[in-house]
Amino acid sequence: MNIKRTLLSMLAVVTLQNVANAQSEPCGVLHAHQAVLEKYPELKAQIAQADAYLNGLDVKNLEKNRAGNYIIPVVFHVIHNYGAENISDAQIYDEMKTLNKYFQKKNADTSGIIPVFKPLIANVGIEFRLANKDPEGNCTNGIDRIHNYKTNGANDQSKLNPWNRSVYYNIWVINDLVGDQNVLAYAYKPATAQNLFFYDGVIVKSNCVGTIGTGQAFLGRTLTHETGHVLNLDHTWGGTNQPKVACGDDGVLDTPQTKGHDNCGNLYDSTCNAPVIENVQNVMDYSFCTAQMFTLGQKDRMLSALTSPIAQRSSLYSAQSLAFAGVDGPVQDCAPKADFNVNRQFTCKGTSVNFTNKSFNDTTMTASLWDFTADGTPATSTTLASASASFATVGWKNITLQATSNAGSGTTVKNNYIFVADPIGKVVTGQINSFEDETAFNTNWANFNYYHNNFKWEHYPWGGYSGTKCIRYHAFDDRPFPQSTIGSAKGDVDELITEAYDLTGLSVNNAYLNFLLAGATRASINADMDDSLVIQYSINCGASWVNLVKLSKTGIINNGTIAAEFDPSFATAVWAPKSFALPQAALTSSTFFKLRYRPGDLSNNVYLDNFEINSTPVSVKNVNATGFEFEIVPNPANNFANIQINTASTNQVHVLITNLMGAKVAAFTQKVNSGSINTLEIPAEVFTQKGIYFVNIEMDGKKATKKLVIQ
Repeated sequence: MNIKRTLLSMLAVVTLQNVANAQSEPCGVLHAHQAVLEKYPELKAQIAQADAYLNGLDVKNLEKNRAGNYIIPVVFHVIHNYGAENISDAQIYDEMKTLNKYFQKKNADTSGIIPVFKPLIANVGIEFRLANKDPEGNCTNGIDRIHNYKTNGANDQSKLNPWNRSVYYNIWVINDLVGDQNVLAYAYKPATAQNLFFYDGVIVKSNCVGTIGTGQAFLGRTLTHETGHVLNLDHTWGGTNQPKVACGDDGVLDTPQTKGHDNCGNLYDSTCNAPVIENVQNVMDYSFCTAQMFTLGQKDRMLSALTSPIAQRSSLYSAQSLAFAGVDGPVQDCAPKADFNVNRQFTCKGTSVNFTNKSFNDTTMTASLWDFTADGTPATSTTLASASASFATVGWKNITLQATSNAGSGTTVKNNYIFVADPIGKVVTGQINSFEDETAFNTNWANFNYYHNNFKWEHYPWGGYSGTKCIRYHAFDDRPFPQSTIGSAKGDVDELITEAYDLTGLSVNNAYLNFLLAGATRASINADMDDSLVIQYSINCGASWVNLVKLSKTGIINNGTIAAEFDPSFATAVWAPKSFALPQAALTSSTFFKLRYRPGDLSNNVYLDNFEINSTPVSVKNVNATGFEFEIVPNPANNFANIQINTASTNQVHVLITNLMGAKVAAFTQKVNSGSINTLEIPAEVFTQKGIYFVNIEMDGKKATKKLVIQ
């Protein structure tokens, strides 16, 4: 009998059941599959071949599977930045209950399945168990917590530390997914995953895991849905992510053709082949009904995938895998893995820092021992959940935490974790730091590579502007395969903090942060140049920071697209001067500056040299032997401004000031001298109203124009 055409056709539609619209949100299985084909077009034929093999399996040979007795080891990799996405063990345990209920037909809400589909509710016969041994044979509760920026804007590159997919079912929990924020999760079907062992598994938003904590009840079956994809199920309307577009088929006999649904309004929908009622309450629909099910046909399709060698699915439930993952016996109680975070990693002598215990692998911790080094106050602490300490000396501090439970103890040491600065500012006005002294740089500047990867600030000894050395942000991704398959640069952030400066000798209209910068990109279009450099200052030892300026795109990338690793190679032409006026609030006796760099996936290296704070912008100090340079200070201005000009020759300079429409506002000529910085005052009466003006300079037949803003 053709179930697609005749199933339920003899039944009358007797009622409608209305369920609150749960704002269904799609999974990203198709988008992920298409992205794979674009990135790895050579896999297209292999994926099609594996898919044909799976679809050709004879379900008549699955009678032995109908009893069902498959155990699959599971590991949750929680990718977090110590935020709400670092979900509790209890929330994951709750999710495991949900997953097992639906795969074993133990969900009590099957009573809410409409009568015509009750005979088709399947007990798939799969039991999911959290791993009790990690790949090294260590005791684990099946939850792997990883501190990393890849929790935000997550994608395949966020699938950090994958455990062998022939033994473990990998699930990555993240804060949010890249791009479409309606996507809750995605997974690869076996045929696609066959050649992508490093991406096989599910990636899911943290609020879709379990029904407690940050979990939301109506999203609590997201992982059940994605596991269907892992075991070769399509959406009930077919292989797209869009329901309600066209009637489609999922290749399963007892799921009627359907357009799919994005709410649970009409449980007796028969849009595609009336009067055949569609399976609105299917896990693989987007309806998010309170009661959901797999059909017997879906069970057969999943078990045929599970018992096949495609993507090593048949290895998951083998006796060897169960023993390797430690799920073939009683659950062992594991000693905790010590971990902690802090409210700030940069501070000054005598300023308190707060530490929070984030240890995991055991939820019954009984004791903690903190070690804050000999100059810490206190030097040690036994407080369980949190602790505070201050430090008496300058420099990097190593922090140790020992966490203890009934099953034992675990210890972590975070080396160079806290930087303690001297709050007494140095008078450095007019002094150029060309970074020739590497020891001084490493001692006095705090360099935070928060995620301990290749993308970071570093001293660079092989090329500077005025000397042989400089500093650089290493953004070029030179990692080999397979390391390059995960943990790309996009989303990373690293910070470089100066020593304290005494800037009280400067005035508000004559104070500038200056440096030279040389940057390149591997991106070929402007939209892909997503690097940013934010410069901030603090006048309270890093307790808070104020934005001074943000540079992006051509503000950083002044050497265009370079596919190979960019190196300045002692060439002065690659450097661009950068000058930023300092506000009155920054001119204190103890001011710190922070360089906060955020790279992208197509970044190249960026170099910085000749860092200085002075009363003059750097751009008027570096003049070509045949030209001139000028700056307008201050800019923006209130009602007056000065032109500062540096020239290689003594001559007359012609100044023309126009408004936004090009009309002349003022013009004058004045003699300027070489060998010094000349100041030309623009009288206040020139600017009759607020707005944008243009200052045009002409000298020796050369012209230059700069914009001036009057506030």
